[in-house]
Amino acid sequence: MAEPQPNQMMTCPYNKAHQVEHYRMHYHLQKCRKQYPGCKKLICPFDSTHVVNDVEMDYHISVCSKRILLDSQMYVVDDDYRPAVEVQTASVPGPSAAGEENWDDEMTTGYKPDPLKKGPHIITKIKGATPSERRKARMEGVKNYRPPEEEK
Repeated sequence: MAEPQPNQMMTCPYNKAHQVEHYRMHYHLQKCRKQYPGCKKLICPFDSTHVVNDVEMDYHISVCSKRILLDSQMYVVDDDYRPAVEVQTASVPGPSAAGEENWDDEMTTGYKPDPLKKGPHIITKIKGATPSERRKARMEGVKNYRPPEEEK
């Protein structure tokens, strides 16, 4: 089965009178599958636009054009695709296996910003206020806004 060209029409497997462009076939098959619930057709595991009769499924799986996508991932037929490479171990300078550094022993505190020391370029949001109070505070922040000064 050749690959469809742009705007190429394909025939619906459920109703031969339906002619659909190949890029719309997924959508059409979903609709037709609902309209023909008693139809004994199965969907190809390699391509959802391949819909075949249930008795022909084994043959279709063996000759499906999309099967090569799966086979190329599962089986390597030539070593050119995966050349054998020796893994070399290199010694990395740094702390020894015993470990010179232990982060559990360090007593540090996390960063806790002081809201009183915020810069004039930061506009804060008031929590727990009414919408009108939040709007008023935001407009005051915009009015007093000064962009941070760039260091030279």
